[in-house]
Amino acid sequence: MRILFLTSRFPYPLEKGDKLRAFHQIKVLSSSHEIHLVSILEEDPESGWLEKVAAYTASITTITIKPFERYVSVIKSLFSRRPVQIAWFYSSTIKKNINRICNELKPDHCYCQLTRMAEYAKDLPVKKTLDYMDSFGISMLRRANIVRFPLSLFYRIEGMRMIDYEASVSKKFNNLTIISQQDKNLLKFDGASNIIVVGNGIDQYFTECLISKERIYELVFIGNMSYLPNIECAEYLVNKIMPLLPSHYRLLISGASPDSRVLALTSSKVQVSGWSEDIRESYLSGRVFVAPMWSGTGQQNKILEALSLGIPCVTTAAVNNAIEASPNEEILIAEAPEEFVVAIQTLLTNEQKYEEIMRKGKVFVIQKFDWKQKGNLLSSIFAKT
Repeated sequence: MRILFLTSRFPYPLEKGDKLRAFHQIKVLSSSHEIHLVSILEEDPESGWLEKVAAYTASITTITIKPFERYVSVIKSLFSRRPVQIAWFYSSTIKKNINRICNELKPDHCYCQLTRMAEYAKDLPVKKTLDYMDSFGISMLRRANIVRFPLSLFYRIEGMRMIDYEASVSKKFNNLTIISQQDKNLLKFDGASNIIVVGNGIDQYFTECLISKERIYELVFIGNMSYLPNIECAEYLVNKIMPLLPSHYRLLISGASPDSRVLALTSSKVQVSGWSEDIRESYLSGRVFVAPMWSGTGQQNKILEALSLGIPCVTTAAVNNAIEASPNEEILIAEAPEEFVVAIQTLLTNEQKYEEIMRKGKVFVIQKFDWKQKGNLLSSIFAKT
C-alpha cells in the first residue's frame, strides 16, 4: 500500500513524543508499505537526520512555514473559531503543495499525525486516518486551571476551540486513532467510541541495552525539558519532594532544551544536563525514575523507557492510567510529596522490593509495548477502509 504520511515536525531526532511515535510507525510500516513522508519543518534537518528517516521512506518532502505566514494565520484565528494550535501550523501555500503531491502520488491511504495537520488532509480525495495521539483540547483546559490570568483565559478559550475542532474534523476521516484508552475516554463527541487505541512501543535500543553504568544518582527524571509539564515536574521534584528525603540524595534532570526554570534548579544535589547522544546513559545513572506529573495527557514514553532499562518508576495514577502497569508490582504510585517519599524510600532501602519492581516492570513493558504489534494494528486499520 502506498501511504502519504503527514507530520507537523520532522520525525528525527527523537527528543519529542510525536517525533518518536512517527519515526517508529514509519519504520514498522515500511516493511510492508511504501511510505511517502511530508513534514513541516521548524529547523533545517541535519543530513544525518534525513538519512535515518530516508532508510524507511520512498520519498521525503520537507516544507517550512515562513514566520510571516504563521503570524498572519494566528491573527486571523483570533477572529474566528479556529484554534491557535491549528493556525500556527497552517499555510495555504503548503496546502496547495500537499494537494499537488497527493494528486501526483495517488496514494492508497493518507495517515495524518495530530489534529494540527488535519487541515491539510481532511479534503484529500483518498481514504485517510487521523491520529489524535492525545486529547489536546482537554489538556488545554487542564492547563487553564493551573496557570494565572490572563494565560488561563487563553488556555480556556483554546481548549474549548480545540474540543470543538477535534469533534468537527473527525467527520472528514475514515479512521481515528489515539494513544491510550484514557485519552479516548476524554473525547465525548459523536463517533468518539469508534476511535481505535494504538499505543506506543519500546525500541530494542532500550530493551536490549548492554550499557553498564554506575548509579551515581538516587533519582532521575528525563524528558524534553522545554515542555511545560516536564518543567513543572522537575520543579515539584526539587521543591516539594527532595527536601523530605535524606540530604545526601542526588537528582539528575536530563533532556533536550532545558528551560531557564529548569536550569535554575541546579545545585550541589541537582544536576541538570541537556540533550544526550545516548539517553540510556542518563537513565542508567539513576536508581529510581520519579515522575510527579498530573497535567499532561497521552502516554509517557519516559516511563516505558525507564522500565525497559530496569529502572523502577514512581509516578502518579494519571500517568499510569495510560500505561496500565500493576501498582506495587510493576510500578509504584504516589500523589502527594509524602507518598513519593515513602515510595522512593521503599525502593532504595528494600533491595528485595527494588529487584521485584525492576524485574516485573521490565517484563511488563517488553510484553505489552511492541512497535511491530502496533504497526500491524495500523496496517489492519488502513486495510479495512
